[in-house]
Amino acid sequence: MVDGYLDWKGWSQDSFGAPRRGDDAYYRREVREAARIRRPLDVLEIGFGNGEFLGFGRRRGWRMNGTELLPELVDAANADGFSAHAADALPALPDESFDLVAAFDVFEHIPPELSVEFLGLLADKVRRDGLIVLRFPNADSWIGNPFQYGDVTHVNAIGILKMEYYARRCGLVIERVRGGTRRGFRTSLIHGLHLITAGVAIRIGAGVAKAMFFPGLRVVLSSSSVVVVLRRAS
Repeated sequence: MVDGYLDWKGWSQDSFGAPRRGDDAYYRREVREAARIRRPLDVLEIGFGNGEFLGFGRRRGWRMNGTELLPELVDAANADGFSAHAADALPALPDESFDLVAAFDVFEHIPPELSVEFLGLLADKVRRDGLIVLRFPNADSWIGNPFQYGDVTHVNAIGILKMEYYARRCGLVIERVRGGTRRGFRTSLIHGLHLITAGVAIRIGAGVAKAMFFPGLRVVLSSSSVVVVLRRAS
């Protein structure tokens, strides 16, 4: 891990798991497909960071588990009553034990030569009728560039065609591809105004560009991040 990364992200034990304004609405939309198809009870988050999603799941009554690279954050999660493990403990977790496996802004940190192995490991942990939800910077659109290249620990740029290859190699089916959630008024007035003004214009323009240049492809051009929902192939 890069020196000073924890401070750069603004993560600390004092603020661990503390909900920010709009977090519940934000994460509810981010995992809406998974929650609709099956109400998650046993949830595993890969790379839980400062614990916002762990806290969200706990408030919904889910049994939250997580892995994280930084030992300070693992300690903070365990002290807060979550079942937290070091990142290298993931292979030892029981297979087919989770209704939902979520990895927000994690996949781009995995070297390309290890991506199939990593995704296959997530597939092992989810139950047969469970789902995997991934979010990562959008390599199919220039809008994702500031997030993809603004973090020195990002080593893989992922677009939908590459994601389809990874999924097929791991015996997974892509259920849904969409842009990441915009936070909106529940977070702040500025976020809300952007959603109903610039956000609308971006979606319309991206729809026209997709129809012109990428008909038939599931590319997302209107968002800086992409959410992919996967399940095991029959």
